[in-house]
Amino acid sequence: MKHENRYALGKWMKRWIYLWVILGMLALILTAFIPTMLKARAASGDWTTYMADNGRSGYNPTETVINPSTAPLLKLKWTHTTAGTISTQPVEANNLIYWGSWDAGNEHATSLTNAHVWTNQLGTTTDTSCNPASVGVASTSTVATINGRSMLFVGGGNAYFYALDALTGKIIWNTSLGSSPSHFIWSSPAIYNGSVYVGMASFGDCPLVQGKMIQLNASTGAIQHTFNVVPNGCLGGGIWSSPTIDAAAGTIYTSTGNPGTCSTSEHYTIALVELSASDLSFKQVWQVPTSEQISDGDFGATPTLFTNSTGTPMVGLENKNGKFYAFKRDAIGSGPVWSSKLATGRGSQSSAAWNGHALYVGGNSVTLNGTNCHGSVSALNPDTGAIMWQHCMKSGSVVGAITAVPGLVILGQGTYLMVLNATSGQTLFRFQDTNSSSQFWGWASVSSGVLYIGNADGHLYAFAP
Repeated sequence: MKHENRYALGKWMKRWIYLWVILGMLALILTAFIPTMLKARAASGDWTTYMADNGRSGYNPTETVINPSTAPLLKLKWTHTTAGTISTQPVEANNLIYWGSWDAGNEHATSLTNAHVWTNQLGTTTDTSCNPASVGVASTSTVATINGRSMLFVGGGNAYFYALDALTGKIIWNTSLGSSPSHFIWSSPAIYNGSVYVGMASFGDCPLVQGKMIQLNASTGAIQHTFNVVPNGCLGGGIWSSPTIDAAAGTIYTSTGNPGTCSTSEHYTIALVELSASDLSFKQVWQVPTSEQISDGDFGATPTLFTNSTGTPMVGLENKNGKFYAFKRDAIGSGPVWSSKLATGRGSQSSAAWNGHALYVGGNSVTLNGTNCHGSVSALNPDTGAIMWQHCMKSGSVVGAITAVPGLVILGQGTYLMVLNATSGQTLFRFQDTNSSSQFWGWASVSSGVLYIGNADGHLYAFAP
């Protein structure tokens, strides 16, 4: 009897051992799998680069919390205050918010609840003959995983380009791209096929420098290739917009600045230029016709990739003359397919958003229905450039890029943050920053139910329904 009990007990223990082994294996599988699912879900709503993606759509298609029904319910969630102007677009990744400012400690990472994580000093350029006289980080960062490590790439305030550990803020490498104070990186980087692409311009055209598009190795910071907008020995053609990448075609589109000392041979200035992403070799160019150029009429807007109703790949951008130009991507040298006059000029430099249905473009002063508007936002038909609706902005011009989520268009104008219905242009939410020196020069981003935007008075705002 005792022997039988021991035998039965042994069989019972073996069954439990097998069961615990199976449960343990399941636990290991779930431990590995669940974080991956959560990470993928969180990453799907991240805003990791300027204007959301390399095509510079300015659009987050995964956003569901902030929508036309909840936009009127937006409330200030928190405010982070720094000592310098914020002209960059907040970037969200790793459950952190990254943003640059013009003060001494000028690249920041904060948690989603506004807790400080790290700050790094990435240089400041000062030249009292320029306006503004002193600027820190004006480049919006890009966060990408390189060799298994989350890295943050950004132009410093001192003509150096930096790669940081995105979790700690520690500098991994930095590369000099010019000499301060004449050179400055206003451009925001794009990451593609293991390379970083960023433009080089002058510090406020005082003086002009030779504009460049630069390709660096994302792992080491080594300069791989350079495209000179103007010939060596000449000045002008600064790239203070950001590179746009057509990954399917392996091409880069960039807009360029004012000509300089060799104007007769500077055919790539005040232009849209197409380059090969592999080596920055020249492919095509379209220069704004002399008859349509204005004083200081270069491009500040970044090109936006979109498609028309027949699926034709297109690229478009606004010039300071107040016109938006649209091109077939493979034929920009043939000139625009259409153009649309949106403003009287003199400062229109807003980059357009594309939500798959319409282009949304900001502009400077314009008269709408007899009303003088300091700025405007227009919804354009991607086939013809026909204006679907226009919204008059009475409190200030629209300087920054437009942001879009399903059903909504978001922008800053003067001292106001505006959220509009994407179909009608109706105002759904408006917030005014009444602090001294308030101006919404920066661009909004939306991630996982929160809207982030910085102001020239040094305030970073977070809004949620």
